Amino acid sequence: MKSMPYNILNFSRRMKAPGRGLTFFGSGWYSRKLERTVPEGLREYKKQEKLFYLRFIAALKALWGKTAGLFVSLYSKGRQRLSLAVIPHSEKPARSVTLSRFALVFLLLLTGIVLVFSIASAGRYALTAAQLAAVARERDDLRDTVDRLRDGVQTLASSALKFEREMTTLQDISKTNSAGTGSKPSGVTASSQSDALRTAGLSGLLSIPDNPGLAGREIAQLEKISSFLDASVPDVERISVLLAGQQDILTEIPNIWPVQGGIGHISMYFGQNENPFSAGVWYLHNGIDISTFRTGDVILASADGKVIDASYDPSLGNSITIQHSHGFLTRYGHLKSIKVKKGQIVSQGQAIGTLGNTGITTGPHLHYEVHLGTSVIDPLRFLNIRKAQAVRPAP
Repeated sequence: MKSMPYNILNFSRRMKAPGRGLTFFGSGWYSRKLERTVPEGLREYKKQEKLFYLRFIAALKALWGKTAGLFVSLYSKGRQRLSLAVIPHSEKPARSVTLSRFALVFLLLLTGIVLVFSIASAGRYALTAAQLAAVARERDDLRDTVDRLRDGVQTLASSALKFEREMTTLQDISKTNSAGTGSKPSGVTASSQSDALRTAGLSGLLSIPDNPGLAGREIAQLEKISSFLDASVPDVERISVLLAGQQDILTEIPNIWPVQGGIGHISMYFGQNENPFSAGVWYLHNGIDISTFRTGDVILASADGKVIDASYDPSLGNSITIQHSHGFLTRYGHLKSIKVKKGQIVSQGQAIGTLGNTGITTGPHLHYEVHLGTSVIDPLRFLNIRKAQAVRPAP
């Protein structure tokens, strides 16, 4: 074995020397050499790390001590006993109950849980009661609805019977008119008229046997009425075609009241009348005078037509003349203003001017004439609006 260098032998001796192994790295030439080789910053970091570790251990020990002390204190206090004494006013002996604080806390917690459960149960019961009340109200509403539905079914059945009677009357009228005039609208044959006016019988509509519940008699009535109405749709459509043709004819005849709203009264009728400007002198009044005791009321065209004159006349004042189909002609005099012009096409019910007091008059009124061909005729023969108020008084 080769001989070791002096430094290593010396190092071994120093390590084996009693009391020197533990202080070897803290003293001696090697310690000083090691300190010289370790950077200053790392040395400071190691010191701070060691200090932090020591402080952290000390804080943990303090926290553990306080926690343990708290639990010990709580445990000791919880084991303390409390006595509840019941002392009667009589000579009976007093009774006492001894409980630890742990038992008292447990009883209080149990009481709180029971109380919360009771409150929750009471609330749930109140909610359930409210829901039941709402269901009961809804049931009552449904019952009322069912009753109204039953009444509606009865009303509908009665209306259907009236409809049948009216259709029968219409059929009779159509037959009478066809027999009297012997003419039909263009494009409509006798067979189509008969088909249009033929309706399904409803005599057995209310003869359905009674059945319990809404799904019995009421539903059967509704189904029968529904099937009847479905079958009547084509017939009603054909009737509407017939009535549309008649409506076109009605709008071409001067048959509506010429003052908007049906207001006014007849201040002078058609025919022989005393001249208001010459006492005792009679003359033929070619129309009717309608007065509203004021000016500005709207004047309407009494039928479809074409304006052939809209000007001022010395006698009639502002006047309008409209030519209609079938040889009819109407004239409107004493107007305050004119809203149409010559050559304009107007419709029945269209505003053409306003009631006034122009020309030769005794007050504000409308002078209304109806001509058929070359003849002047009484307008009341055609007016069907306000006809009851426009009937000529008996002589």
